[in-house]
Amino acid sequence: MEPTAAALAEKLRDAYNNFAADEPETLDLFSQDVVYTDPRFPPFEGKEALRNYLQQLAGENRALQVAWEFTNLISEGEHAAVEWKVRSGVDFGGKPLEFSGAAFFRARAGKICYYRGYWDTSILQRLME
Repeated sequence: MEPTAAALAEKLRDAYNNFAADEPETLDLFSQDVVYTDPRFPPFEGKEALRNYLQQLAGENRALQVAWEFTNLISEGEHAAVEWKVRSGVDFGGKPLEFSGAAFFRARAGKICYYRGYWDTSILQRLME
């Protein structure tokens, strides 16, 4: 039986938490024609475009020592919606980085074919100031 959209979302979260976003097993969660949208960038279309992004994301996750938590997961069939919270193990001026967002997933043939994340990108911009 093919993994559900919810199961794929959980596998992706686990890969992010293990700082393994750039591992081949993580890329294998996605279809060849995936469309992946992080609000900081134009959509990544196709697995090869996504590979470069995941390498960057893995570096960010390692540097910030982030932990991803799903606070709500709703799924039906090939669709999943997730509310998430990220906490950083790095101290920024006396307090840890923490922010929330949401993501929408669609699965096809046991792979993530669509991901769209939503969160306030100004949080990271303020860290760079």
